[in-house]
Amino acid sequence: MRYRPRRPLKDRVLAEWRGYWEPQDVSKFEQEIDSVVAKTMKGLGLKDRFNEEQVFEAWNEMVDSFVAANARPLVLEKKVLSIQVLHSTVHYELERMKGGLLRRMQERFGAEHIREIRFRLG
Repeated sequence: MRYRPRRPLKDRVLAEWRGYWEPQDVSKFEQEIDSVVAKTMKGLGLKDRFNEEQVFEAWNEMVDSFVAANARPLVLEKKVLSIQVLHSTVHYELERMKGGLLRRMQERFGAEHIREIRFRLG
């Protein structure tokens, strides 16, 4: 007779609550899921897609803390980065810094991804 290790109480309670047992070794399923997700992303054209979240995170690094607190990226559409600005004085300063900000964004992410920066007051 083959001995099967007794599962811990936590696992037994979870299995009863879920209505099924999970296998103890799920590593083979993780590998299968990785390959399925990779194939799906490639098929949908998402593998090489530009991640705009990186641009949003970089915004806080490229501007000082005061500007970051009063202006935040909204969306990156058609290679145009839209920034929402809370105060008109910050809007004015950002308009003056626009060329330098655009240049630094393009150096970091490439001109093929960011063509223009627009500031919206509100």
